[in-house]
Amino acid sequence: MKKFFKNSIFYILVVTFVFSVCVHERNSQKVVFADTSSNLPSIQVSGEGIVKVKPDIAYITLGVKTKDQNPQQAQVENTKKMNKVMKILKELGIDEKDIQTSQYSIYPEYRYIEETGERKEDGYIVNHLLRVTVRDIQKLGVVLDKTLIQGVNVSHGIEFGVANEEKYYQEALQEAIKNAQGKAQAIGQSLSIKIDKPYTIIERSTGGSSIQYMDRSIKMNAVEESSTSTPIGIGELDIRANVQVMYQY
Repeated sequence: MKKFFKNSIFYILVVTFVFSVCVHERNSQKVVFADTSSNLPSIQVSGEGIVKVKPDIAYITLGVKTKDQNPQQAQVENTKKMNKVMKILKELGIDEKDIQTSQYSIYPEYRYIEETGERKEDGYIVNHLLRVTVRDIQKLGVVLDKTLIQGVNVSHGIEFGVANEEKYYQEALQEAIKNAQGKAQAIGQSLSIKIDKPYTIIERSTGGSSIQYMDRSIKMNAVEESSTSTPIGIGELDIRANVQVMYQY
């Protein structure tokens, strides 16, 4: 009887201990530590940094469009002209990896017959577009002229950029932080409060902007070879960075 009584007490103690631990753990999970720093007074400002850069790389989209009543013949003619275009690009120092087909299509063309109000098939068009990266930007005018002579009759513009954009973006980011700090200090002085270190900084990047020129079709044989190349205005790029900064005081 005494042994049974002792064992009962032992089991009761064990169960009580386990129950206490479980209750403690369950209660401890409900404990939430408040972030008291978020309750401190703060101001939020935006900052923008702009770095002007002269472009050192260009992207051009040019192509050959051919038409014939026979789709195969239109394709053959297009291939002949495009081969000449690619050949001159390589002769001008454009690497093969910088010449990429961006579009190739074959489709029928229709003409409207006013008397009957019907559309009648009027041959087939083959359109082949290339996106070309020109890393020696001084050759840009020559590239445009030479390819035009070889059969290019479609152009969808020129886009300028910088090869090492990340470097200039980092500079713009530093300027954006300075711009935000200046705004915060100006607000602090006007309110006679001391601005502390930044509490949060959010990058709202916009990256670099591109300069684009030209979006037109070119008449075939419009340009003849000459000693001068087409002048191209390069201009400047704006590399932008934006930040959102919160200061406490």
